[in-house]
This record gives sequence, C-alpha cells and structure tokens, in this order.
Amino acid sequence: GILAARMLRITLLAVGVASISAFSSPIALRNAAPRAKLSCGPRRGRVQATTVRMGLFDNFVKAFESSVPGAAVDLNQYEGWIERDGMKAFTFDGKQVPRPITYGSYSLAGRTAETNAAVRNSQKTQNNPFAGLPQWMQSPVSSSKAPVSNKENQDGVLQIPDVGDGISMFCVFDGHGEYGKVVTDWAIRTLPSYIAGAVAEGRAGQLLNRITDAYRAADALLTEEVGYNVIEDSGTTCALALLKDDLLLVGGLGDSRVVLGVDTGDGTLGAQPVTLDQSPKVPAESARIEKAGGEVRGEGAGGRVYAKGQQFPGLAVARAFGDGDAKQYGVTVDPQFIGWKLRTGQDFVLILASDGVWNALGNEIAVEICAKHRQTRDANKAANELVLKARQVWEGLAKGRIDDISAVVVFL
Repeated sequence: GILAARMLRITLLAVGVASISAFSSPIALRNAAPRAKLSCGPRRGRVQATTVRMGLFDNFVKAFESSVPGAAVDLNQYEGWIERDGMKAFTFDGKQVPRPITYGSYSLAGRTAETNAAVRNSQKTQNNPFAGLPQWMQSPVSSSKAPVSNKENQDGVLQIPDVGDGISMFCVFDGHGEYGKVVTDWAIRTLPSYIAGAVAEGRAGQLLNRITDAYRAADALLTEEVGYNVIEDSGTTCALALLKDDLLLVGGLGDSRVVLGVDTGDGTLGAQPVTLDQSPKVPAESARIEKAGGEVRGEGAGGRVYAKGQQFPGLAVARAFGDGDAKQYGVTVDPQFIGWKLRTGQDFVLILASDGVWNALGNEIAVEICAKHRQTRDANKAANELVLKARQVWEGLAKGRIDDISAVVVFL
C-alpha cells in the first residue's frame, strides 16, 4: 500500500547515509556501558543455537538522500519509541511468555563480478541464463527459483526461540573481507551464549550495559581464538533483535537493518526502521573515528574509514565484530540500542536483513512483500520471496559483483 507520510519520513532516514540526521535523537543510546572491565561472560551450555548457513547501488541511495528534509526529524513525536529515561532502565523483567510468533529465514550467496558479466553476456546473446557457465554451476530449474551463485556466502542468520527467560533472539550477520565467513560463522556459534549471560545478569538499568559488555568480550575472544591475522581486515555486521511479549530491543552494529511492518489502520502500510545504518559519514561516528586518529573519506554511499593520511583499512562501516586494524582508528563493537513497545494490531512483522535486501528493495517494498504472507503467517515463504525479489533487482542493475542476500522474517 501507499505509505503514510509520517512513516515515509522516518523510513527515508534509514536509507544509506540519509540516516545521518536521525542520530541526534535521544532514543538511540551510544556507548551504553562505561569503558570498564568486561563483566559479562558466556554462559556455556545454556543455549543450543539453531543456525542457518546461509558492496552498493549508490545512485539508488543518493536519490533518497536528496528527498530528505534538511531539518532533523523529531523521532519522539512518533508512537512506539521508548524514550531515553525508559531505555536507561530497559528490562524484560515482569513480562510474560511472549505472544505466539512465527519466524523463518532465507539466505542466498552472491555472484562474483566475472561470473555476473558472463551471465549477462550469455543472456543477451543466447537468451539462456546458464549459457557459458561451467556444468556444476548450471541449474535444471529456472533462474528465478535458483539464481546462479558462485561467491562464498559471508552472510548468516540466527533464530533462537528462547535465549533465556523466554526472550526470543534473532540476528542477521553480513561478513566482509577475505575471512568474513570465518567471522560470521564464529559469531553464530558464540554470540548466543554471551547474550544469554547478559540477559541473565541484566536487571533493570543494567541490561544494555551487560549486552555491550557481552559484545566487547565476544570480540576480544574472537581475536584470541581465530588470530589477529584473520580479523585484521575482516569482520561482520550484526543486526540483533530481542523480543518478549510486547517489548522489542534492537541492537544495531553496522549496516544490517531491522524494520517493522506497520498497519496504519487506514488501509495503508508503514515501514518503520528500528535501527540506524552506521556508516562512517554519520557525524557521531566520524567524530569518534577522527578522535582516534582515523579519517572518513567520501567513498561510496556512506564513506570509508582510513588511518589518517594512509590507504588502509578502507572499511565501509563504523561498527563491527572483528576488523582489528579499523578498531585502532575509531571503529567500535559497541551496539546502538533502540527500544520499541509493540502495538497490537499495528506492528505485524519484524524484518531483519543484510544490506543485500535493503539496497535493492528499500524498506517499503520489503514490508509490502511480507504483508502478502500476513494471513498465513508463513515466515519462511515471506523470507524466501524477499530474498529472491532482491536478487532479481541485483541481477537487473548490478554491473559488478552481486551481494549476498539474507533475511529473517518474524510475524508478530
């Protein structure tokens, strides 16, 4: 449906660097934990994680930039946000067992630039989407159902119905660098136990601190276990959603995004982002980077992080797991939290996805696709269609490589 104007204004803020002005809002808590000892460790054996194994359209993003009003939007005028004081004391304590939810996911590997060029040429000359490819890469079904992929999938997802105290945990990861898959796989195996520990220890006024401690401790263990040579120039983003009853806590790390699908009540749909893309160009991010001896250069849609006057590391996100070199120049593993009180009859779907989805479809179209499955609540089909539609856009527009594409869909 057509988005209500008030939802559209918010949505535009979450596309690429257009999210810059939104960081002035008090509902986003940066540096939730003081830089002290890491008090939150993993709770080994508590969680059995069910895992699924699974850069940008600059012109598309710039088109949205130009349509964003010059003045910052006051996010506090919109229902659903939990204000700063509420976030400081955020807790799931006292909430009952969550409402029934259905969830599902789908992830699809990308395609190298060389393979993408070969496919596009074969389609033009022979009208055959698989012509010219090695036999092992050819598919007996149509390309719309089985896109040709030969890139290592560095994305990953987590779906845990109870990470502790009845809290559901969902994540989408988007690895980058030579060993991005190694970092993503490690995070999938390890992060749930840290979050379980944070949930167990994080009473009112402490939960956000404990989760931040957990991220820092996990990042330190990552370096210890896989070696600095692996995470030197490789890492992963993480979009985290914790859900219980009518409370949603989202932790953003990088540019994997979380969006709520909203029924506005007048026959239209709304797309409400509940993370803010943390590109290096965002003022709060670039200020931290510059203070640490780094600099942000205007490369790509959101800029890249470099050591001042140097040609490294060139990272396109301001927060991530791993990326040891970039951590020396202001990149952080601290998540950015946003809390949301779900509104019965309005907030009907939660979408977590890597930028392979958002850069192709945007928030509104993603919600519309999932809304088609609202009555059946078939989250797997919704996630499948979401990823395949995004892939169709990539195949139609991408001149170089095609990104990995992953999504988790939760019907509320």
